[in-house]
Amino acid sequence: MGSLRRQGSLAMRQQHENALSISKKPTLQAANDEEALMWASLERLPTYARMRTGILTLTEGEQREVDVNRLAFIERKVLLDRLLRTAEEDHERFLMKLRDRIDRVGIDLPLVEVRFQNLKVDAEIYVGTRGLPTLFNSVINSLEPIGNALRIIPSKKRQMMILDGISGIVRPRRMTLLLGPPGAGKTTLLQVLAGELDSGLKMSGEITYNGHGMDEFVAQRTAAYISQYDTHLGEMTVRETLAFSARCQGAGTRYDMITELARREKEANIQPDPDIDVFMKAIGAGGKKDGIVTDYVLKILGLENCAETQVGNQMIRGISGGEKKRLTTGEMIVGPAQVFLMDEISTGLDSSTTYKMVNCIRHYNHIFGTTTLVSLLQPSPETFLLFDDIILISEGHIVYQGPRDFVLHFFQSMGFQCPPRKALADFLQEVCMCLFPFYLSFSHLTFLSSFLA
Repeated sequence: MGSLRRQGSLAMRQQHENALSISKKPTLQAANDEEALMWASLERLPTYARMRTGILTLTEGEQREVDVNRLAFIERKVLLDRLLRTAEEDHERFLMKLRDRIDRVGIDLPLVEVRFQNLKVDAEIYVGTRGLPTLFNSVINSLEPIGNALRIIPSKKRQMMILDGISGIVRPRRMTLLLGPPGAGKTTLLQVLAGELDSGLKMSGEITYNGHGMDEFVAQRTAAYISQYDTHLGEMTVRETLAFSARCQGAGTRYDMITELARREKEANIQPDPDIDVFMKAIGAGGKKDGIVTDYVLKILGLENCAETQVGNQMIRGISGGEKKRLTTGEMIVGPAQVFLMDEISTGLDSSTTYKMVNCIRHYNHIFGTTTLVSLLQPSPETFLLFDDIILISEGHIVYQGPRDFVLHFFQSMGFQCPPRKALADFLQEVCMCLFPFYLSFSHLTFLSSFLA
């Protein structure tokens, strides 16, 4: 009797599941047919209208055509929450979806290789008491150029070399760490590579982007320099600051690339993912007051909670120092630049936040082939391992440039031994800060002592 009851219950359950599956099939088929009809009508639109129109899936599962330039806040939020549930876990997978769509139609993204050869930067400065910011020195310093021109008094300025004939290369798809003690010339190197060197400094040497000199193009449209100083308008909110920066920088070549992408997909009869299609069309359209690229940067930098808070200044209470530092980084990465030169982006941030931010930058660098040079003062061991190459600089000279995996072997071959349980980044910093005798092996230390004697 028990076996008959079990067989009867199993038969009834199978009949119930079959009935449910049969009832679901027409619904799924109808949804697929409706989506196919919407894509067919979208493909018949002119190119300009097609680049402004996408198919958005709402929370209830409803699909409808939307104007990507007029997405409401709730629509952008629903789309990003579906694409990026958590920035730490889903960011790389999301970027891979974007890259797979581009590779599927054979579009090659531009790569930029930055080279500098025999680069020298120097400045004329006052030394001693003449360098103090006093009223007397200010008057004398303003009158001295007149006396120098009339050959009445000699110049009291002295030449100081900041970068002394260095050469190197920053490759695309390689995260490069610029490491060195304070005053080594890291900020000056980043500024001169970005074409934003101070007018009071003299530069000589050659800098090329893919073999083109700095006088052949506008470097500021290709490279983004992220300063170590947080200079913002305190009256604006975090969202307004990022949106204003995005509008100033424009969409760059994104619109042309997405237009070509849509044309090739139409010729190959390829239907893209609707969410990815809406996102890419939205970031390709520039000139909007508030766009999805702003929401995207807010999410990956962890600034969503303070998006509507004023930045603040000495007179206005605003966001914290760590949030200002992340906002400074976001102002530049929100644009279409291909070269990112970042100066001390971890100041005021804890090691966990620094790791998450550098990891997001690393994903974008490796997947989309950007050129990234990041200056950090004291990176944690976990953050240090995120980089592929290292440029170690000290007193205007490059001490080491090459892969991160070989840096320890290089210094060991020179006689420098890293102590056990010593962070490699701290070891490299201290070697450059004239503390190298403490890390020399006994044989090399004996040779150095006899040489100095």
